[in-house]
Amino acid sequence: MMIHCIPLSNTYTSLHRDACHRGHGRVHGIRCQAFTDIHGGPDLWLEAPNNAKIAVFGTVHADTEDSRIGRFIVEEKPHSVVVETALNPSHGSETGNSVNLESCLRVTPDGPRDSQTLGISQLAARLKDTGDILASSVWKDLVASNMIYSEHLAYVAALCTDANLVYGDRPKLTTYQRMLMCPTLADLDTAFGIQCASNYHDLVSNAPFEKDLNSTNVTEKILFEERDAVLVKSLYEAGAKAGSGALVVGVVGSSHLQGMSRLWEANTWSTIAEDACSVPHAGPEEKEGESFGIRRALFDGVIRLTCRPDVTYDAAVTLGPPPANSMDAYELTSELYGSTRMLLATLDREQLKAVCSGWRCDPWELLEPLRAVRPCNGGPGYDQDLVMNLRTLNFELS
Repeated sequence: MMIHCIPLSNTYTSLHRDACHRGHGRVHGIRCQAFTDIHGGPDLWLEAPNNAKIAVFGTVHADTEDSRIGRFIVEEKPHSVVVETALNPSHGSETGNSVNLESCLRVTPDGPRDSQTLGISQLAARLKDTGDILASSVWKDLVASNMIYSEHLAYVAALCTDANLVYGDRPKLTTYQRMLMCPTLADLDTAFGIQCASNYHDLVSNAPFEKDLNSTNVTEKILFEERDAVLVKSLYEAGAKAGSGALVVGVVGSSHLQGMSRLWEANTWSTIAEDACSVPHAGPEEKEGESFGIRRALFDGVIRLTCRPDVTYDAAVTLGPPPANSMDAYELTSELYGSTRMLLATLDREQLKAVCSGWRCDPWELLEPLRAVRPCNGGPGYDQDLVMNLRTLNFELS
């Protein structure tokens, strides 16, 4: 018997989740436009109480083809540009940290990321000196090179127009700590399954994967809703500082747009953001042993499927390795949740049928032992005999 399936990496593979199409319309001061038009304007307009205008762009992280954000910033010269992705670790160490061209030029290039900051600020200084930025050969070469991410182009545009570049997300460490310690094992496991379903969906469909915005899954709320609220709060505060009639630009991953607009409309972002930056207290007994090993492996699995490799690496380095007395459970759970069969076992029957077929077997029945071991189904998280069995399997993938 054999399973024949569409191959899916057990790491982040999807640009689709960042490039979700958005509907048109206007609701309570929010104008939504489709993200598909890379030459268009902002994806959301938020109107602050002091009449400051907040233009929010959704971008695909690591995209090199979208120059609309940088162009808009150069043309409109906003007071501030609020970004989800920090320019460097120091910039991202605290929500609301702000830098400008002068402070960036003073950065000492003593590491890869500081070298990046210095390089971006030097490009911005060259563009500023040209006078007509968009008509300059420096700008045209930068856009045509396809070697700079759209977010980096936004940094350059902000700095060369003397805008404040504001870090709008919460520190990554806070997100890691809350994601690791706040959810139950079942919550983490459920979030792993949701992301598997999303990634498999992207392989077989051109339509965006629709997540349940009213989901009660704690991991999903920490990873998305809480950060949506923090980003909205940062934009609101930047608008308040900018003053009446001023313009603030936001640059976020497109997967945040729908949640941000929903929180703004419902006016619930302030309460959520207030609680979102607290670090959970956990005693030593909660940070070691078998249970913690399973927890850390599930956390790593969610991060691996949801985020780019550099974020996965950053989380591993920031949190460090699990304690020695957690390592056996961690390694076995990681091996199990890194297997193709576990990825398939998270899918419902309909989606499994769309991506997998069996020869002399029913894939659904064959994957039952893996479903049974999942914490979201009341299982222990791993089973040593099951892992040993998986090690002996041969797969034929296409």
